[in-house]
Amino acid sequence: MIAILADAFVKATVLLVLAAVVTVFLRRSPASLRHLVWTLACGGVLALPLASALLPNWRLAAWPRLDVPVAFDAEQLAPQASEQDPKPAPPVVPTAHATIPPTSAAGETEPVRWRLTPDWTTLVVPVWLSGVGAVLILLAVGMARIMWLDRVTRPVEDEAWLVLVDELSLELGLTRHIRLLQATGPAMPMTWGIRRPAILLPAEADSWTAERRRDVLLHELAHVKRHDFLIQLVARIACAVYWFHPMVWLAATRLREERERACDDHVLRAGATPSAYASHLLEIARGLRAARATSLASVAMARPAQLANRLIDVLDTGRCRDTLSARAALPAWLAAIAVVVPLAAAAPRVAEPAGRSSAIDTITRLPSPMPMSRRASPPKRLVMTDSLRGCSGETRHSHTSTSIENDDVTISFTLGNCTIKLSSVGKFEFNDDFTDIASVANGGQVVVDVDYGAHDRRLTVRPGERIYKVDGDVRPFDAEAKSWFSETMTYLFRRTGYMAEERARWILNHRGIQGLIDELGQLSGDYTRRIYYQAAVESGKLDAAGYERLVTLAGQTISSDYELAEFLIAVSKTQPLTERMQAGFVTAAKSISSDYERHRVLAAALSRPGLTPAIEAGMLDAAGDINSDYELATLLIEVNAARPIDEAVRPAFFKAANSLQSDYEHRRVLDAVVARQGTPPRHARRRADLGQVDRLRLRAGRAAVQGRWVLRAGRCAAAGVFRGHE
Repeated sequence: MIAILADAFVKATVLLVLAAVVTVFLRRSPASLRHLVWTLACGGVLALPLASALLPNWRLAAWPRLDVPVAFDAEQLAPQASEQDPKPAPPVVPTAHATIPPTSAAGETEPVRWRLTPDWTTLVVPVWLSGVGAVLILLAVGMARIMWLDRVTRPVEDEAWLVLVDELSLELGLTRHIRLLQATGPAMPMTWGIRRPAILLPAEADSWTAERRRDVLLHELAHVKRHDFLIQLVARIACAVYWFHPMVWLAATRLREERERACDDHVLRAGATPSAYASHLLEIARGLRAARATSLASVAMARPAQLANRLIDVLDTGRCRDTLSARAALPAWLAAIAVVVPLAAAAPRVAEPAGRSSAIDTITRLPSPMPMSRRASPPKRLVMTDSLRGCSGETRHSHTSTSIENDDVTISFTLGNCTIKLSSVGKFEFNDDFTDIASVANGGQVVVDVDYGAHDRRLTVRPGERIYKVDGDVRPFDAEAKSWFSETMTYLFRRTGYMAEERARWILNHRGIQGLIDELGQLSGDYTRRIYYQAAVESGKLDAAGYERLVTLAGQTISSDYELAEFLIAVSKTQPLTERMQAGFVTAAKSISSDYERHRVLAAALSRPGLTPAIEAGMLDAAGDINSDYELATLLIEVNAARPIDEAVRPAFFKAANSLQSDYEHRRVLDAVVARQGTPPRHARRRADLGQVDRLRLRAGRAAVQGRWVLRAGRCAAAGVFRGHE
């Protein structure tokens, strides 16, 4: 199932990117044409999985292979293999990563045995189904709300409304009967239904002018004529199936925007005055709201979130507002079919199996060039040295997992085509240099297994016993095996960060700081790097130049904001930030993109006593790049509480404070400064303006909540155009 989801994700991405490119080229075309493109894209992503299952595969060499391989291991099913094929297997031609299997006393090759390894991908389907169910439940709630409104809302009995609906339906060529409903209170005009469409009007609609009545009904009847309710359901279902795909949600949003523009074009093309129609939209959006949960399933006339762009389009006299006939839409449908069908049939080209007998073999078996007696002269064993350094050549896939429960440890990671796993039962200890296992508790064992793809090696360590196998065959644990195990353990420590603190201390004690710095270049993973860096800081063996070098290296090599922040906080809490460390520390802090993590780092550093004005100014300069007003304001308040803002630091402090965009956060910072040290004469004006800033903040907050800033901007634009017409 995961292969199906991954294939659908890739194909849906290709289709949606193509639709986005097409709409960019059609930006000067009618909105109805762009709406059709997004409609075909949303319908296409739903048709892709079904078409992929029904159509024959079209094998492409460049198409990515998205199936998830199943891991097997040589352990089980030996009796079945020997009973089905009693004939001796032909000899094996050794390769660079293979060993010739041993022969039994009867002259037969020991059968290959397999075990299926559990995989995390079993969780993908439940997670996907949970997301689908959540989105569909929201859609069902919206549909239930619409059905309830349809039942409790009374039909319009005013003859003037009914005559106007009939006239406009005849004008638009609608043959279906339109039900006109009127709410008992304020309600956003909206429409729903497929076979029996309905239009909902607010209670105040009876007091509307004749012009507004006509414009509103024309807009809603355009939705009915274009089947927008059905198209919205299709888009919602596409969002449910592809809830994990952000481009599908973006396509549904663009579909909704172009739908409203297309209906506005219907109204304007019927003779409505742009400035008057814009005023109607503003008044309706300002005074009316859609009933709760109905926006999930209905088609509303005016949403505040979309209104600004719609008003610009309505007042733009140069826009093309042509309608789209069925004949004009036919090429778009044909083009969509021409794209969806080949895309659904696309599949990766894979090599055909050589034969039935080699379907599960990991080692290629070829016929022997000449018969030989295995009983008389067994083949020579050939073992080649394996190295984990070549495991990432075929693929970039990498996965690491670690589980420690009581005294049992399980560590596994996948690197390219290799899988390395360490599992233990009971306590065990490594030797001094962490290249071997020194002891295992009674009754326990440690198993280290490396699967190179073509074959595998395994070492089982028990008290007083070591069992070393290559492809399931027992081999002596000789010097070559010890070298392999030493490299494997070193690679495991560097890759997973297991026992990183203990190993970092050993390197410091035996190889010194330079040895630890050399080891940092071999590590993989930000967590592991941070542990080694932190061990160096806590060792107490670094001088000021060493701390400066380490901080600079950390800022260059640790990409995780959290891990870098943890390291810098540890440095700031344990070591004085000298002049020589300032440049490296500030540079490392500036490399943190997360506002929250940068706030943590700078707050920890600025709270330390003994900072020079130059260091504090440098820290505040780094704080000025924080984008979040809340995080920056909180940091400045914490700095003000930790130390007074004197003349040397005040310019940098207020430079950072002036970068705040939020009046509320600006007021919080100024209040904190004034409360701590009073109001300097030259800052008295700032203090006098705080009440005005606070009032502006409250008024702006209410306007933002109600969407009035959009409505006021649109009303001013509409009034300006209206005065221009007069």
